[in-house]
Amino acid sequence: MFLATFPWLTPLALALRNMYQRIGRTFLTLTGIVLGVAVVLAIQITNDSTLASINQLFDRAAGKANLLVVPNTGSGDVLDPNLVPKIEQIEGVEFAAPSVQVHTILAADAGTWEINIDLTGVADTNSLDIHGVDFTKDTSIRLYELSAGTLPEDEHYQVAITNQYADEKELDIGDDLVFLVPNGIERLRITGLLSKQGVGLINDGAVAFAPLSVIQDLFNRGGELDEIAIKANRSYNASPGKLDTLKTSIQKRVSGEARVIYPAARGQTVAKMLSTYQKGLSLFSLIAIFVGAFLIYNTFSMTIAERTREIGMLRAIGMNQFQVIKMVLAEAVLLSIIGSSAGLGVGVLMARGLMILMGGMVSSSQNTFLVGWQGILQSIGVGVGVTLGAALLPAAQAARISPLAALRIRSRSGDKVKPITWITGLVLLFVGWAVIYKLEFREGLTFYLGSIAIILTMLGATLTVPLIISFMEHITRPIVTALYGKEGIIGASNIKRSVTRTTLTVASLMVSLAMIIGIGSLAYSFEKDMSNWIDTALGGDLYVRSPIALRESFAHQLENVPGVAAVTPAKYLTVRVAPESLPRNTDEDDTLIMIAIDPSTTRKVNDVQFAVGQGNPDDNWATFAHGDSVFISSVVADRFHLNKGDKFRILTHRGAHDFTVAGVIIDFTGQGYVINCTYNDMKRWFSTSGVDRFAIKVEPGYDVLTVADEIKTRYKSSKTISVQTSEVFKADIRGLMEQAFRLFDVLNTIGVIIGALGVINTLTMNILERQREIGGLRSLGMTRSQIIRMVLAESLALGSIGCVYGLIFGYVMAQTLILGVNKMNSYDLTYTFTAKPFIIGIVLAILISQGAALLPARRAAQINIIEAIKHE
Repeated sequence: MFLATFPWLTPLALALRNMYQRIGRTFLTLTGIVLGVAVVLAIQITNDSTLASINQLFDRAAGKANLLVVPNTGSGDVLDPNLVPKIEQIEGVEFAAPSVQVHTILAADAGTWEINIDLTGVADTNSLDIHGVDFTKDTSIRLYELSAGTLPEDEHYQVAITNQYADEKELDIGDDLVFLVPNGIERLRITGLLSKQGVGLINDGAVAFAPLSVIQDLFNRGGELDEIAIKANRSYNASPGKLDTLKTSIQKRVSGEARVIYPAARGQTVAKMLSTYQKGLSLFSLIAIFVGAFLIYNTFSMTIAERTREIGMLRAIGMNQFQVIKMVLAEAVLLSIIGSSAGLGVGVLMARGLMILMGGMVSSSQNTFLVGWQGILQSIGVGVGVTLGAALLPAAQAARISPLAALRIRSRSGDKVKPITWITGLVLLFVGWAVIYKLEFREGLTFYLGSIAIILTMLGATLTVPLIISFMEHITRPIVTALYGKEGIIGASNIKRSVTRTTLTVASLMVSLAMIIGIGSLAYSFEKDMSNWIDTALGGDLYVRSPIALRESFAHQLENVPGVAAVTPAKYLTVRVAPESLPRNTDEDDTLIMIAIDPSTTRKVNDVQFAVGQGNPDDNWATFAHGDSVFISSVVADRFHLNKGDKFRILTHRGAHDFTVAGVIIDFTGQGYVINCTYNDMKRWFSTSGVDRFAIKVEPGYDVLTVADEIKTRYKSSKTISVQTSEVFKADIRGLMEQAFRLFDVLNTIGVIIGALGVINTLTMNILERQREIGGLRSLGMTRSQIIRMVLAESLALGSIGCVYGLIFGYVMAQTLILGVNKMNSYDLTYTFTAKPFIIGIVLAILISQGAALLPARRAAQINIIEAIKHE
């Protein structure tokens, strides 16, 4: 009666009835949708949250500043204090707030100081940031929320710290904050405690604020500044166009002395270092969608096959083809809505786990968890879109069912695949191969077109599966027969009875195994190449560091320690590429890491790893040592289109200067955005001195740990140094890399789950289609255990074909991923074969095929003989 009143609800009612009657099938479909949506959302949240954390770190430091004036050439460079009145004279500037920032540690922490390694480089684990500011101006730009006490007075040796840091270090108002400075130890009286808001969130609360002149005095900074924050007046602040005009005006006024940037630009360098990793996660979300679509399509195809007689009846009593399509798509819409809704919840939980893994690789203290509407809508769109797309073809197949043919008692096995299917697959394989290996694209399109090419290649491989099923059935039959006897013969032969269903199941397994093999091989190849770089570039036996820059003369003291054979220094700077050397029509960042080394001592301790085709290493070193030359990484060489012998213009303290490229090297520091210069060039062109790290070579016959202990005994208290063995440091780097790939292992697991659900799906449908046949076999004397063995044999045959295809395609995928990493990052990774991921793939194929078959096999064994024989 209700449907008679609202006939347009009939498709929905029929869809609900079918979902309820086939609750197991409904669950499988929902699982595929939930996992697909969850992976997409989780990766979107992880990427957005990571970038938001990085941006917030810099936003909190900038506060309400509209613009920032920073040194022109990078780290080591400073600003002239006379720029402040110059800038404040410009129309549109309300005021300019100068500041300096220094890194130090408390004197009490000197004995426990150590470093931490993440994807963005090396960082202190217990450092304290001290900002020297003009409180009369800075408090109008940044939020200073006091929980107790007062802010320091100008010119007074006072400081404000966060209440969190005070609690951690057991400090209070009136106590002295005792910390290290270049000339020893200094102290400031604590006058105020800041709550964990605004500036109190910088560096996770390990931050202090003191008068500008005081910090300049204590750290021998003279009148120099690190940054000038600009607050525009209200009319300029409200208009992006006016603000851009103001930025241009200020840049003209300070031209040659500084550069003007927006606060948001501060996080771009760190974001750039993480971009490749995030692109890898995005590629995996596409693959998860691709595999999930198989499961959804297979499930709907099975539903249509199972309901052929029912659909025939509906067609016989007047339902037209369009109404049949509406009925199937109504079920798809319901499933997509339910699955997408559940997928959002699972995605948020999954994102929490991924963020925990990311937290171990990126030392960002900002624990932002950003669930944006864009990610939610994108995930829902994927869930609904993929489900409807996967159900469309089965819906069309259902609409073509003839009422008379459907009502006949017949077998529904033995479908044939048209030649156009595998021909299309071969074409897609060729297109994917051409895009990946032969065609060149603009840098910004490489990742997106490469991802599409990988999906096309997977789809092409899927469509070619029917070509090998008969051939592979003959190969797998002896193996299956040897394990399961005569039941294995029957089981193995069943895979040819529904080629389409077998194709989809094999494809799900293939993609799952291919990704496991591809990622495993990529990780191993990356580890081998990085290990070679670590052993070469990070040679030596010991590393000596300090939270305060060390003097170069300290090398002579280290050389006098018994067992020390050689010592070489290194200093890290941030430099900018001159506009003339930037590629045209590119958004390439102009910031690089420059490592200053001493060519006279470096090769006594370690070396650099030259890229292929760089000629004689001794000649390269001679050119480098001569001066006005740099070694550049392969990443820099590719990004800036440079070769050995070219001129590379860098902005220095004395203006833009051309450095000769003495050689191209392999270096993974800062994701490869690194160049080397000599110590003499660093002093001459960048007016910088000091040492960030000493690398030490221990003489043969001496124990490394004994030498390390001797250095600590002599100098740790006076120099506040950290002494670390190279083996520990290298192990930390390798551990970080393993953790990075562990995140992909989590996503691989999801692919394995979807592949297992595909096997369950296929075997369940095969059993439903063959109930009469199974009943007949049981009536002729086949026992339940033999039925189980038959189903397990069929599943093993499926798993074997998927395994073979997965191993082959996994090898191809490994090569493709390495090529993709090289193209996107300008690395020079080489494929190194390792059997481990292939063995894992084989074992998983067997476990998935047999484990997933247990439930359908038990169901087949429990079929009632009489009911099965009567089954149509």
